[in-house]
Amino acid sequence: MLKKSVSLVVFAALLVGFTGCKGKNESNGDSHFKKGNFRNAVNSYTNALQKGKISDEFYDSFVIAYASAAKQTARRNPSDEIISNYFEQIHRHLPKINPKFTSKKGTLDSVVVALSEIGLAQVKGNFGYEYTLQGFRSLDSAISIAKRGNTNANPSQLRREAEKEVVTQAIENSEGAENDVAAEYALLEAEVVAPNDENLKKALNAMRLKNRGTWLIFAEDLIGQPASRLVDKYGYVIAFPSLSLTAAGGAGEIAVWNATGNNVAFDVNRLRLVSTSGEEVSARYTGGGWCAVDRVERGKFVEARVQFKGSVGELRSEKTCNAKLSFTFPRNFVPDYVEYKDANNNIGRKYLGQR
Repeated sequence: MLKKSVSLVVFAALLVGFTGCKGKNESNGDSHFKKGNFRNAVNSYTNALQKGKISDEFYDSFVIAYASAAKQTARRNPSDEIISNYFEQIHRHLPKINPKFTSKKGTLDSVVVALSEIGLAQVKGNFGYEYTLQGFRSLDSAISIAKRGNTNANPSQLRREAEKEVVTQAIENSEGAENDVAAEYALLEAEVVAPNDENLKKALNAMRLKNRGTWLIFAEDLIGQPASRLVDKYGYVIAFPSLSLTAAGGAGEIAVWNATGNNVAFDVNRLRLVSTSGEEVSARYTGGGWCAVDRVERGKFVEARVQFKGSVGELRSEKTCNAKLSFTFPRNFVPDYVEYKDANNNIGRKYLGQR
């Protein structure tokens, strides 16, 4: 009888051990964490997970260890590549945390604080545009997690601080740029992360007005830095050598440069003028259209002009077409940009700015 009772006690102890008690690796992780050795804590917790013996509060401890290791690393170098790996693991294991322990251990607080503080440090560190974007991704993740509740952190305030930092620097870079293309490029980079900043909107609008007649080809050989991901270089680049807008319509001349890599038919009537509220009207061809072509004359390449057939011109690769056009729109219509999309979904867009 005694032998049977001992067996039951041993079985019960084993059962509890595999469902709630901590094994050696998890306990080692706790010990490393208390000493501030967060990388060692992460390693011990990882071993515990691989062994399959974890407690109910394991994922809370695991996530907090990753958050702490990320913060510790960022104090030395916010651009350390291992931080991205830590954040990846946080997001991977965050859905597994136990509500019973999350609030008590401050799990969400730890994650939100780590993401937001490191994100701000990456933005302010001048490590390059990729790290600026990474920093804002971290800030946005922190804001999203904070909305779940059980956290007193305020990542939105840190995001506003980061936006101010980026916008201030972008405006300074724009004002000191070598040319107007580079000036607008600097502002567009900031617009990606701070589209609603009023100072940025004002600066960008002024530059778009100035650049109406300019092809904004963001290429390395033009502005001395890598090509922007903001502009599809395999599409159409649009400029307006002349454009007059009134309260009820507009007219002018458009110039389109073909960067699709193919010879295409350019139809003026496919152009759309889009308002700031998303309404759109179609362009109307008013004549005078021509496209540039290379011809051989007396053994030399010379550029010639081929007239449109109706509203359509032959737009050859790396060449341009010019045409006169007009728009008619309601009096409450505020023009924002002109877009061209061909049958193969190649797109070109030109923002006009408002006077």
